[in-house]
Amino acid sequence: MSANWENITKPYLDTKVDQLQDSNGQIDSVPALSLDLPDHKIVADLENRIEDSKNYWNEAKGYNLRTDRAKNVKMYLGQYVDEGQLYRFQIPYVENEIFVATETIVAYLTSEQPSPEVYPAQDSQQSKILASDLEKGLKGHSGKMELNRHLESAIRNLLLKRVGFLYLWFDPDYGQNGEIRIKSLDPDHVVVDKNAERGANPAFICIYMKNSVEELCYLFPDKKEAIMMEIGAKKQPQRMSQTIDWRQVWLTHYDENGAPQEGCVSYFGSLVLDKYKNPNWMYANVKKNFLDMPLKPIIPLNYINDGTHWIDSTTPVEQASWIQEVLNKRGRQIMENADAANGMLVISSDAMSMDDAENLTGDPNQKLVIDTKGEPIGDLIDNIQGRELPAYVIDDKVDLRNTVHSIMGTPPQMRGDDSSQAETLGENLMMKNQATGRQDLIVRAVDACLNRYFNYLVQMMTVHYTDKHFMTINSNDGDFDYITLHRDLIEKGCSVTVKNGSTLPFDKSRQEAIAMNLAKGQLIDPLNLYKDLHMDSPQKRYDAWAKWKTDPMALARDALDELDDTTAYIDYIEALAGKKVKPRDDASKEHVLIHRKQMISDQFLTASRTVQTNFIAHVAAEVQSLQLRTDLDAMAMQGAMALAPQNPIQPAPPPQAPMGPPGMTPGAPPPSPGGGAMPPGAGMPPMGGQGGPTPGPVPNPTTPMNAPDIMGAIGGMTPPMPRGNNVTSIPPV
Repeated sequence: MSANWENITKPYLDTKVDQLQDSNGQIDSVPALSLDLPDHKIVADLENRIEDSKNYWNEAKGYNLRTDRAKNVKMYLGQYVDEGQLYRFQIPYVENEIFVATETIVAYLTSEQPSPEVYPAQDSQQSKILASDLEKGLKGHSGKMELNRHLESAIRNLLLKRVGFLYLWFDPDYGQNGEIRIKSLDPDHVVVDKNAERGANPAFICIYMKNSVEELCYLFPDKKEAIMMEIGAKKQPQRMSQTIDWRQVWLTHYDENGAPQEGCVSYFGSLVLDKYKNPNWMYANVKKNFLDMPLKPIIPLNYINDGTHWIDSTTPVEQASWIQEVLNKRGRQIMENADAANGMLVISSDAMSMDDAENLTGDPNQKLVIDTKGEPIGDLIDNIQGRELPAYVIDDKVDLRNTVHSIMGTPPQMRGDDSSQAETLGENLMMKNQATGRQDLIVRAVDACLNRYFNYLVQMMTVHYTDKHFMTINSNDGDFDYITLHRDLIEKGCSVTVKNGSTLPFDKSRQEAIAMNLAKGQLIDPLNLYKDLHMDSPQKRYDAWAKWKTDPMALARDALDELDDTTAYIDYIEALAGKKVKPRDDASKEHVLIHRKQMISDQFLTASRTVQTNFIAHVAAEVQSLQLRTDLDAMAMQGAMALAPQNPIQPAPPPQAPMGPPGMTPGAPPPSPGGGAMPPGAGMPPMGGQGGPTPGPVPNPTTPMNAPDIMGAIGGMTPPMPRGNNVTSIPPV
């Protein structure tokens, strides 16, 4: 008899929102969301929408989230055993392979720190420097905020609760200038609009929060009196430590022109604590935003999803849970059979009473005295041996264990188990590569989540980094990079992504073997060889090698070629933004050279007169500081050479007769062609650090300076540059 398909309930079926092919017209009705309504109306409408979506997700014939999540978590913790089905003498048996497989996947996916990549907006040196600094700053922020730890929690939630969430918010009280913080949300405390498709912007996302009354009053100081009245504790200060459950709802509403707007409402009970626009968006100057549109600060992590909802259809843990139950049952069966290996002692009631039989403990040294009454002892006492389990029972248990890991995609080579049947290293590596291939889908899911995360992080930096934020990261050459992050240093048009699979473990031994083979064939340079061999400070090792190959006393890298001084670009961008930048006390020659190049760029030539004047003064002060430091260094070097024993001071030569026309005064300068004596100091170059700068041309104060005006101003404000072997003797651009 064929099945009646019309009477079979389809999974995840809600005729109001999911079954559209048989509908035409209205299929559902929910309240519209808005921030302009009275507070009591906002709370009522939000509660209606939240409860409607929550009932949809928890429908037993649909997603059944609450029940399935609880079962998955119990399976993971090894607590899913119905002890009511066991006899009093039986004990629970759990061989928790789901826990092993879950932790294997989490460890595999988070073994390395995520590596973002930032592509410059333009093909210019400045754009490349800014992109490189932003990339390093994102890495530094990820390490500072422990992104890996929160990602681990999100992946566990993905495997156990069908979705993971990363939540970003700006904390003004964290650090000196505030900081963007991150945490993983428990999916049980998040309700998402039932109509939101994967990757879309949901109509609302509700986050359940909990804080003490004291903390809530600190978070919402303007509502302190209302909070106390809402909980009825106005005259009971001892209740300030009570924990309050409140809700933060990020929502999309529409203004009077029909344009979508993003906002947030925080409330508990009937009290609205706060309502405001999405704070992670620049409304005054929309073009300065990094993202194309404002989004909610909750980043989802999806895996097995057909694209119809934000919540996944199932998880590997859920699929393997049925096999885990049978595995536990089979293991208990084998255990109980092993307990009965000594057999069962059967005693006739004619030989021993029930009370005496209960005193038998099974101790091998226990003495048993019975009255046989002339009967053979074998007829009164017997030991019935336990039956040996068939081999297929043991084989079935092993097969069940392997099936759990086959569903989860975690064979022995991946989880570090010694049950592998491979006999050689090559076979093990092949099986390991096949095993990691099973995780490619979830690897791409993690990469997609991190892509959204880093883009939203840059958007929040664009909005909230109004002051300078400093990051220190360990660079690949063994040194430390000191990065400055500011909203003005994030170039509009750059793109941010994450390196595919950057969180995965890296096979170092394989890379090192390949590098050595390339080195034998002279197909790799020493610097990259050091890097591929994972040696410390590869750049310093290469420098030492270069010195040894050329001149041990020479530097491997010429400082004149290192013109990419990041601080020069930072100062320049801040100056263009209208800020008065303080000159740097330790400005290098490269720093000044970059500034000179910047001052003849079209961007600087078209800047305002005030910007040009302030920046020229900034450069002049740095040049003067560089001149003074160089002169002092030269004077110290000359003094040291004069005092050295191998260079004794020579006595002054005896005076000689003056050479010149008769009647010329000894020591007097020759007469000038014009007939007059030369003024003192004429024709002599000014000494560094002596006298003031030579006046230059005065530009028109009403218009931006052109190139000749700027170069004249530079010449007028710049002290004379030293000559000869002085390291600051650089030609003007």
